[in-house]
Amino acid sequence: MPTSGTSSAVTTSGSAAVLLLSHGSRDPRAAFVVGELVRAVAASTGRTVRAAYLDFAEPSATVALRQLAADGFTSVRVVPLLFTPGYHLTHDVPLVLAASGVTKRMEVSVAPSLLAGGAGQRELLLMALVGRLIQAGSDGDVDGLVLASAGSSSPKARLSIEGLARDLERSHGIPVEPAFVSPGRRSPTQALEALSERGIQRPAVASLFVAPGRLSDSVVAACPDVPVADPLGVSPAFVELLVTQTRARSRTPSGASRL
Repeated sequence: MPTSGTSSAVTTSGSAAVLLLSHGSRDPRAAFVVGELVRAVAASTGRTVRAAYLDFAEPSATVALRQLAADGFTSVRVVPLLFTPGYHLTHDVPLVLAASGVTKRMEVSVAPSLLAGGAGQRELLLMALVGRLIQAGSDGDVDGLVLASAGSSSPKARLSIEGLARDLERSHGIPVEPAFVSPGRRSPTQALEALSERGIQRPAVASLFVAPGRLSDSVVAACPDVPVADPLGVSPAFVELLVTQTRARSRTPSGASRL
């Protein structure tokens, strides 16, 4: 196969491909970051890497999978850019795989959520979060953190975020309060208030988002007086985490540095 590259695809020789599957966003910054991740993962793995989206952007996962099959690939590793085992991963991803109709023509495996890995993968995620915090101006004077994420209606997904907050707290010896952008959950503002009640005077906000968009912007707007980290994007530790997802043990689709 000829070698080529675009903002959402890098194609090399070989019969195995990687599909980075994003939630999708109307914000063009999000698609730009996904394209950067495609190039970074391709450079690290030497494999064909393409992007697809569950909503708001093209190509859809169904179209991308069919195109991979039409291009002659015999296997594809789908890597969802999703942190928790919420509705999108447990419901939407199996639906689009089934709708694509490609599973009888090529082997398709799906990586677990980004928070489902072992200790090494968790450490990479913590490193990525802390690296972005340092870039935002957080340093050794920070005495508490908010871990801001999109949120989910799934209790299991929320428990995953709360577990990551505890890991961040243990790693750095300072209080960490999880916060969610979705309505009906503890907001970033409420998490900052909770830290204040615990005597925290110099907080910062860690952003558990892949790319910038409406949700990450809302966190920045809600926390105007504290450092807010950028989304993880192509930070080296986050790219390395995605690379591990391309080779982690498959499952068959069914229906750190210190601050």
